[in-house]
Amino acid sequence: MLHWPFPPPSPLSAGTATLRTLDEDDYILSGPARLTTSTAGLVGSTGEIAGRESGIREGSITIRIRVLEGRQLFLGVASRQDLDAYLGTARHEILDDIRYDPLEARRTAVGAAALLPPPAGAVPWVASVSGDAPLDLAWQPENGDFAFAILRSDGQPGIDVTLEFGTKFRYQRGFAIAGIAIGAILILVGLLVAVLGIRRRRPSPPAPGMSPLS
Repeated sequence: MLHWPFPPPSPLSAGTATLRTLDEDDYILSGPARLTTSTAGLVGSTGEIAGRESGIREGSITIRIRVLEGRQLFLGVASRQDLDAYLGTARHEILDDIRYDPLEARRTAVGAAALLPPPAGAVPWVASVSGDAPLDLAWQPENGDFAFAILRSDGQPGIDVTLEFGTKFRYQRGFAIAGIAIGAILILVGLLVAVLGIRRRRPSPPAPGMSPLS
């Protein structure tokens, strides 16, 4: 996910940076990247998109997979157990260590050369969409081990897509705006303290009939 430099940003800079990254639906987007593979597809943990592997609180996060370019595709989310059973020994790529802005991921090819049946009816998907780009799949992670898959709708190998991931936290825009407001208040308070300090350090004018010391 987004990695702030050290030291941590102020509420103003953090709120401004977050607000600038939000799209019209309040998602923080990874930015687009083209991914091509000769295998059956691309698979990864939904926790990777959300930015953490475990401890996802139901209803607090929505993840998004958007395909901007690509044809005859299938996007789906299923339990890890169901997806692994479907993939079997078919060769596919695992995406992990997913990072945003720009979108980067480690890719590891696993499996052999077994062919897959069309995915739509082969897995009890909890969320799915298929067709030609543009495609948009959004899902609120549940407790448990879930994974996403980017496949061809006919199950054949060979994927060429331009996609981006997105993450939306509950009240994300509100927190960003609150951060900006708090940061602005802190700046104003700091300026006021500085001005008062300068005024206190000014020397008093000499009394009448007295000359200042040289």
